[in-house]
Amino acid sequence: MIQVPVLDEIGYGGLSSERATHLCATSLAKLGFDLELIGEISVALVDTAEIQELNLKYRDKDSPTDVLSFGIDGPCGEMVGEVVISPENTDQEMGIEELVVHGVLHLAGMDHGDDFGASEMARIQRSVMDSVRE
Repeated sequence: MIQVPVLDEIGYGGLSSERATHLCATSLAKLGFDLELIGEISVALVDTAEIQELNLKYRDKDSPTDVLSFGIDGPCGEMVGEVVISPENTDQEMGIEELVVHGVLHLAGMDHGDDFGASEMARIQRSVMDSVRE
């Protein structure tokens, strides 16, 4: 079973490793992934300057954002990645937990294009959030 460490670089304190693990596992299971074959996934909570720097370096966008996902294949083909979240840039629609789900869905290969609300990714994200609230 996967374990998702949370690197809280800003002292946010609102996301435990246990909760991040539950959110990631639920998201990946919803997509049909075998949780025994998932590699290392982590969540980093960073400040505005850090996420803006990452956004510029990796997406050529010189502005802060709320969440970025960095994924690679592990040595045995397993998914390995990190979800980077800036709590300071979180809008009212998605809280930290939903941004974890959003980032993990990106790690799993999903995309939403320009119209997130109408995307398959949005439907799955809502379904995951409904199931973790129960």
